[in-house]
Amino acid sequence: MSSALATVDSGIEPVRVAVESRDLISAAGVTHLLKNSPRVRVVQERSDAHVLLALVNELCAQQAARLRACGSPKIVVIAARVHDLTPSIAAQAGLAVPLRRADVNAERLIKLLLGGHAVQDRSPVLNDRDLQLLKLLADGATIAEVAAQLFCSERTVKYALHQLLERFGLRNRVHAVAWALRSGLL
Repeated sequence: MSSALATVDSGIEPVRVAVESRDLISAAGVTHLLKNSPRVRVVQERSDAHVLLALVNELCAQQAARLRACGSPKIVVIAARVHDLTPSIAAQAGLAVPLRRADVNAERLIKLLLGGHAVQDRSPVLNDRDLQLLKLLADGATIAEVAAQLFCSERTVKYALHQLLERFGLRNRVHAVAWALRSGLL
């Protein structure tokens, strides 16, 4: 039985995905990967899609705003290069953290398109200490409690938090926790 018939017989409608890229070779490669899955159907028009899959070299603020304005209910971005500001740019536009093209394979991409969680186990731009700091803050810990948990001084915690806020253009610790949650980092 063909995979298309198996999908119809099981009563599960495949997720419709529109692929957008200025690089036609990359778009063709991703389309080929997705066509092998009975759970995903590639469509040509954005208006017919459940998910917009955008392939970019590097996400800039203008691209992020344009993608958000397209009206797709779910947008997945794969970027060739992810730099320190990329998660902040994505978060400001209301997008999830872009995935590095080098970290994506067919299985992970299909899982993400079907509504699974982020592909990466941890962000390439946050170290373990940053993640621990954000997790403790998300749990409501005070600066003193964070310092005790991380075995350092309060001043060190404040400095680490300041560096995190500066690096990603965040306003305060609440904004940092909200950004991390929206970005799928926590």
